[in-house]
Amino acid sequence: MEWKFWKDSSKDTSMVVNRHKHLSGCEGNSREFRSWSNLPVDVFNIIGRQLDFIKRVCKNSRKIQAVGPLYEILQVPWLMEHSWGFDGNVYSLCSFHLPIENQSHDTYNKIEGKELNDAVICASKFDWLLLQKSTVSFFYNPYTKTIIKLPDLDINFNRSTFSSVPTSPDCVCFAIQSSKNSSKMWLSTCQPGDRKWSTTVKFAGPKRAVEDVVYSNGTFYCVFTGGALGAFCVAHRYWSMLTDVNLVPGILSDTRAHVVESNGQLFLVYRSSSMCFRVFNFDWSEKTWDETYTLGCQAFFLGCTSFSVSAEGETSGFAERIYYHCDTYSSYYLLKTKQSHRCTLYPWVTERGPERVWIQPPEIWSKLVRHQSEKQV
Repeated sequence: MEWKFWKDSSKDTSMVVNRHKHLSGCEGNSREFRSWSNLPVDVFNIIGRQLDFIKRVCKNSRKIQAVGPLYEILQVPWLMEHSWGFDGNVYSLCSFHLPIENQSHDTYNKIEGKELNDAVICASKFDWLLLQKSTVSFFYNPYTKTIIKLPDLDINFNRSTFSSVPTSPDCVCFAIQSSKNSSKMWLSTCQPGDRKWSTTVKFAGPKRAVEDVVYSNGTFYCVFTGGALGAFCVAHRYWSMLTDVNLVPGILSDTRAHVVESNGQLFLVYRSSSMCFRVFNFDWSEKTWDETYTLGCQAFFLGCTSFSVSAEGETSGFAERIYYHCDTYSSYYLLKTKQSHRCTLYPWVTERGPERVWIQPPEIWSKLVRHQSEKQV
């Protein structure tokens, strides 16, 4: 059984980017292979407490401190809270909330480099985070506690994201700066291992603020205020506006719009102050946004990076739901009833301050899910 809601873009053949760099010992490979015994103790125990067969998979590992009964494994994201601290050294505090037995687990990681303190999470994909502070940007894996630094940015970006696993040779970071006060627009790309960002200046931008960015099949799609959609092709470094400037008139949203990619389709999600949501599906032939009143067999998770989750089989109860974060808790919205509810699988209430993001479980978890699924067949 495969994870259906995070596409492995490292296998995307549409992105033609030539790289001959050595990245973390994985030159020429799209994945970084590590022994399970190298997984940090705290993360290993999170998994170990849930999976009774992990002993048989890792017989020689001494890191398992406690292994409990086997619980139902749901193919849904984990909720993570992140904050920074300083006690003479900069440290990162992550709290992982698993939708299993309502459990929480904290990890503490000392960070080398005071300049990284107070960096903000801009994107969350493939169990990696992209963080930025002013011109400083870097990748951080809260499970393996790995940091990959990027060159300093030369623009004041509005939104940024990345295409694939940072340890893969075709990973591309993308940042965009756009304003309603200027028709100038800056587009920057960078790959781990580069010495600087490559910036393109466009003098005929939509004169709108960019609200969200999503990657799909070799292209970064940018949605601006009003629903205007632009596309940046990575292989040819080509920018184009796919729509007119005002595509969704009359939508006044108190929060930013979110773009969700699902199997090649793009969805635009707006939320009002009354916590009501409206969803639009992009019509590729007509180049317009059409309002839709159903999500089908999928759920949306909105955040710094938004994504869809397959809602079939054991996850069918998630169908037609839009999950989102409030100030101190998480909720979901049912399109059928047009009502919001507090999350029962993510019931944690926190103090104001920590960033809350949806994050893919560690790769080892996905392997164990597949292993357990094969056992049950």
